[in-house]
Amino acid sequence: MKKIYLVFLIPFLFACEEVIEIDLNSSSPEIIIEANLSNSNEQSFVYITESTDFYNPNAYKTISNADVFLKDASGDSLSLDEVSPGKYQNKQFKIRQQNQYNIEVNYKNQKYTAASSAPNIVEVDSVGYKLESRPFNKDKKRLELHIYFKDDPDIKNYIRFVVYKNGEKINRIFLYDDRLTNGNDIDFFFFNFDEEEEFKSGDLIEVELQSIDEPTFTYFKTLRSALARSSGGPFGSTAPANPTTNWTNNAFGYFSAYVFSYGSVVLE
Repeated sequence: MKKIYLVFLIPFLFACEEVIEIDLNSSSPEIIIEANLSNSNEQSFVYITESTDFYNPNAYKTISNADVFLKDASGDSLSLDEVSPGKYQNKQFKIRQQNQYNIEVNYKNQKYTAASSAPNIVEVDSVGYKLESRPFNKDKKRLELHIYFKDDPDIKNYIRFVVYKNGEKINRIFLYDDRLTNGNDIDFFFFNFDEEEEFKSGDLIEVELQSIDEPTFTYFKTLRSALARSSGGPFGSTAPANPTTNWTNNAFGYFSAYVFSYGSVVLE
């Protein structure tokens, strides 16, 4: 079986991405809905906020007293309770693979809807790494993280990797699709995290391999491009565009029904 090695050099990553243009509208207040439905009840939640500028994370407020409903393909539905300001959850809802889910949010006489399909799970085979001194700063270590898995040849795979260091989420967007690697054994690896991110012996690195649908993949891909523009990256000279959402009624954010597998490694 042919083995595929995927290398992601973070500083140059955006230069090879397809740029999707979306109308920018960041000045007026906008509702932002981040909805996740996963095979872990603890990770199934909806956050609702309102922001005056999508790219200013400090300029937002949580939205309370919204009505949130979930429904699956069989017609089973339930409401979500507000468990903390702006966070809605119902741990009784059970996600199933290869099912479509619909969500509805009602707030101030406005209705926002979205749909997402949960794919088949892709299992992490193992997690490996290399930990090396940086060329011009031997006191700081560079992590090269490897995630090994088998791409399912029978379906189109879209994957988001969420990485944690010692229980804290690393704020980077790592994505994979099998357009050129369908059915192969994959060694997905990347390095050059944030320059301020330090790695050392004893650190616990955890990885979630999230199997997502295409609209969720598109959201995070366009979000990554938008953040690169807004932070002065390779496209920093142009105005950032809002990421592509699967919500109706001009809401920002995304709704993702996903399943995930897990892998971890302790740095030596």
